[in-house]
Amino acid sequence: MKIFRSFLSAILLLISLATSLWGMKAPKKALAEETRSLPILMYHSVLKSQEGTYTVHPQTLEKDLTTLKGRGYTSVTLAEVKGYLKGEGELPEKPVLITFDDGHYNNMHYAWKILKKQGFSAVLNVIGCFTEYSSSHEKDHVEYSHLTWDEIGVLARSGVFEIGHHSYAMHAYKPRFGITKMPSESAEDYEKALREDTLRLEYALLKKSGVRPVAYAYPFGAYDEESEDILHALGYEAIFTCYERVNALKKGDATKLSRLYRINRDGTLSTEDFLRKHGL
Repeated sequence: MKIFRSFLSAILLLISLATSLWGMKAPKKALAEETRSLPILMYHSVLKSQEGTYTVHPQTLEKDLTTLKGRGYTSVTLAEVKGYLKGEGELPEKPVLITFDDGHYNNMHYAWKILKKQGFSAVLNVIGCFTEYSSSHEKDHVEYSHLTWDEIGVLARSGVFEIGHHSYAMHAYKPRFGITKMPSESAEDYEKALREDTLRLEYALLKKSGVRPVAYAYPFGAYDEESEDILHALGYEAIFTCYERVNALKKGDATKLSRLYRINRDGTLSTEDFLRKHGL
């Protein structure tokens, strides 16, 4: 009997130890499966002739991408990010999302082939009035033209770019700063102005480029709660800000889509200095 009790005690001890070890490891595994850190990099112009706060050299763009790959990052689409945050899909261990703002023609001329070569995709956020001007006046000048409606359609069908909304004509400092409300403007007038501008580009993209925008990018990053509510009512789930930080995503937490942080790619910095500055 004594031997039996000793044997039973040993069995119970082993079960208790196994349970404790499983309990210590399980939360770490669950945490790794349910959360991701997502840097979203924001590029603007890509030119050989100059570099600046909002302009990078094509070679710099390519070095950024090859270095990110070498450090284990995997390019993801906004559709994949949406799926993850809705609990409907997965993301790689180290995802990175690339975006381009303003719809410069040089994004097509230089960035497209670099992205394709390196196996990256990107969200291209276009400005309607700039596209309209290039479509009817001066097109395909690498230094200053914006994409035409036809070119946006080509890029949207390329499998490399998703197309985002960057306002039709609110990317300006006056009479309002970006899409923000003017001091003397009523809530009704403000909602009307933002809705009309947003729908104008949305309809133009659908009619002239054959695409629907997948996200909204705040001009200059400026916004308030009213603008956020209006955009949500218009069906925009994913909204890009200009807060320079890495996104902490939790699978199934779709609220993160409302304010996706982005890091501006300052072209005055080398690839190493830029990535080091932002902990990438």
